[in-house]
Amino acid sequence: MKLLLLGAGIRTPLLLHGLIRRQETLNLSEVALYDDDPARLATMGAVATAFGEKHGARFTISYADDLAKAARGAGFIFSAIRVGQERNRILDERIPLRHGVLGQETTGPGGFAMALRTIPVLLRYARTLEAVAPEAWLVNFTNPAGVITQALLDHTELRVVGICDTPPAMRASLAQFLGRPEDDLFLDYFGLNHLGWVRRVLVDGQDVLPDLLDRYEGLAAEGHEWALFEPELVRSYGMLPNEYLYYYYYREQVVANIQASGSTRGEQILGINEPLWRELGDQMAAGRVEDALQTYERRMASRNQTYMARESGRLSSEAEEGTGSGGTDASVFAGEGYAGQAMAVMAAIVRGEKATLVLNVRGQSSWGDLAPDDVVETPTLVDQQGPRPLAQAPMPESVRPLITAIKAYERLTIEAAVTGSYAAAVKALTIHPLVMSYSLARCIVDEYLQAHQAFLPQFSDRGAAAHPPL
Repeated sequence: MKLLLLGAGIRTPLLLHGLIRRQETLNLSEVALYDDDPARLATMGAVATAFGEKHGARFTISYADDLAKAARGAGFIFSAIRVGQERNRILDERIPLRHGVLGQETTGPGGFAMALRTIPVLLRYARTLEAVAPEAWLVNFTNPAGVITQALLDHTELRVVGICDTPPAMRASLAQFLGRPEDDLFLDYFGLNHLGWVRRVLVDGQDVLPDLLDRYEGLAAEGHEWALFEPELVRSYGMLPNEYLYYYYYREQVVANIQASGSTRGEQILGINEPLWRELGDQMAAGRVEDALQTYERRMASRNQTYMARESGRLSSEAEEGTGSGGTDASVFAGEGYAGQAMAVMAAIVRGEKATLVLNVRGQSSWGDLAPDDVVETPTLVDQQGPRPLAQAPMPESVRPLITAIKAYERLTIEAAVTGSYAAAVKALTIHPLVMSYSLARCIVDEYLQAHQAFLPQFSDRGAAAHPPL
């Protein structure tokens, strides 16, 4: 079985670590890396090869800057690209913050801008993938994952499933709190990517959610993701929220926290990743392979320590600069995150063994308010036939307006990215709950079109020139 990694990004060794652990189960013969940046590809290709040798990979690791060559014969494709890299992510974040609106890479205007840049690139890649690997399964963890998965399913013939590491992280946290193995828990999870809730937690067939709500203070004391929310809020909804709902329920506080921190998450990641890429390139070129691998583990440990620190008002000065000592090899590679979800999907399809995973897939017409081909994040049965979403009860009235508004925003964002429609772009942000203003949406869209002009040729001669900011 050949696997293509579409995007040789900084997390590649984390994915390889999981693949090596499961190489017998997955029957891997080759892992091929592709990236459109030759320098990054050469550096990560060398690091990946050295990492595979150190950790006992029995599959070949190859890399090529020709997509057709890299993809030919692949049975699976893991997509994790970032069009424009961190410097354009910073623009995604900074532009809305100037208007008092959240700047975040997947939620609100930041995710919107990232989708506008990313969708056309992936659709172009898809034409090649359809030709050279027509039977492959594409597992998408390119952000914003829900929007990208929807765009690929709507506009290509590829077999696509989207993944996110937040739902399995929620299950792991709840299992630890309850003192039970993760496999003992089933989460009745529903929503969209980065917009979901758990309305039942089944253990031995019994729903323990009422007990978890009663003990929410204890749960929040053990997990930062739960501490983001006040117990009164959680109990009023009667459901456990995905951590990204923090951006909606506390939007003014989030913006104030980011602004008070003095920088954005993208700026922080740039401060960690750029030196890391340079060090890895220099050390590999000098033949200092072990130094390069140790540098990688140390820097990535520092990066992991600061997730959502800015937005929640929690910050570590050492990790802020990427100067912390990091952790052991076990701490860097302990949680498989996105990689774990991707490999679970792959294992279920390859081995034909049924697994139930929370995935981004089509087909929840039972919700009523969404179309049957809308991508949702839901418990999904996966086996040799691929993913099949489980039936779900209708959405609770308390969250229906938010879900339907975000789904409409996603549809309009895809339309804008594919067609270059300025009207669709402005309408998408106008209806987004974190913007909800035509004049504000128009200002943000115009500034994005100007800032990202090189990445948005579909909007040529539109937008900013005709509609100067108010």
